[in-house]
Amino acid sequence: SIQSQAGILLLKIVKDWQAEGGTIIVMNPKSGDILAMASLPDFDANNYFKVENPELFINSATLKRYEPGSVFKPITMAIGIETGSVTPETEYYNTGTVKVGDKIISNSIPDKVLGWQTMIKVLEQSLNTGAVFVEQKIPKDIFLKYLEDFGIDSKTGIDVSEVAGDLSVLESKRDINFATASFGQGVAMTPIELIRALSAIANGGKLIKPRLVKNIIYHNGENYQPANGKYELSSQIISPETSAKLISMMIKVIENGSGRRAGVSGYTIAGKTGTSQVPDLKKGGYKDEYIHTFVGFAPAYDPKFIVLIKLDNPKGVRFAESTVVPAFKELAEFIFSYLQIPPDKP
Repeated sequence: SIQSQAGILLLKIVKDWQAEGGTIIVMNPKSGDILAMASLPDFDANNYFKVENPELFINSATLKRYEPGSVFKPITMAIGIETGSVTPETEYYNTGTVKVGDKIISNSIPDKVLGWQTMIKVLEQSLNTGAVFVEQKIPKDIFLKYLEDFGIDSKTGIDVSEVAGDLSVLESKRDINFATASFGQGVAMTPIELIRALSAIANGGKLIKPRLVKNIIYHNGENYQPANGKYELSSQIISPETSAKLISMMIKVIENGSGRRAGVSGYTIAGKTGTSQVPDLKKGGYKDEYIHTFVGFAPAYDPKFIVLIKLDNPKGVRFAESTVVPAFKELAEFIFSYLQIPPDKP
């Protein structure tokens, strides 16, 4: 039922925003069980032999990397808090821009929320300069190690074909590359890698292994459970304390920030938006095209599901808060009802 609902919703928002495609993943952030995975453009599996474009066979949720943009900021913030480089209350002075070498990095809206800002505000208002502030407080080798711990450049182990993310831009150790990586530009990952990384924040700090198949029953009645039917966890990559702080910060994104339209009455929701530019692989730099992403989980302090919604090059609107955020609200309302999840706040 959740798969069907996700597919219908994805069709709707791709059409509404004249997007080139999109992806929705719904997962249990504690077990890694995939509850829904939908991608567009797709094909009729009953008539697969009629498909003329072989690219339609590619599952973009696991086989297409992209630069995620600001939805990546909670990972940078988690590293900052875990290493003791910042706290949620740490302040920096936001001028709207920051100079790194000979390059100028701006916030998406340069004159937005100027002056002294806490790390809570950095996520709430999605300030690029704040993400750079955090990254610059962390030694490069430690920052890179944590990104690897979050699985940014490795396959998730999901039981379908996938490709690994790409952190190769950081091998040069250039300041500007680390600065842009702090807000999700220059580094690339698949949607399944992104939702797994953010699940580590949602579930108390553990990296899970996503799976589509929970149980296999053969025609002879033999029953097979992959991994003995148990979900697999890696080592703890951030502490439960850091996880709890990030969850509180991501709740503020929904209450006061760019994720306000994701709110569902009676439920505490945590999430983060991302609006990323599409790199021009031929000419270098970036095209005048954008990818919208929202990842949210609920109930925030004991999440039963985490949702990623991604929209490729929607038309007529700049930021993700107008497209994928309302779509999350619609899907979350269905999941709360379908799974009979009780409200967790008045």
